[in-house]
Amino acid sequence: MIRILYYLLIFLLPIGIYTLWIILSKGKIMNMKFFWPLVIGLFLMTSSLFISALFYENPIGKKYNHPEVINGELREGFFTK
Repeated sequence: MIRILYYLLIFLLPIGIYTLWIILSKGKIMNMKFFWPLVIGLFLMTSSLFISALFYENPIGKKYNHPEVINGELREGFFTK
């Protein structure tokens, strides 16, 4: 459940920031240059990548087996040696 909320937050956070930006700029978005939004977007992207790398402890030396559908049932992905 926490993972679903985490991914939902990652998906909705840029939309919320953009909406807040439009509200604070009072509709003058069209007059702004593209440099600062690009810098802010790159910062948010790299920070989210670093945060997800820090908080998810994926084993380095193990192989990941992808999820499969076997006889109509979903078998989740898992790590093997």
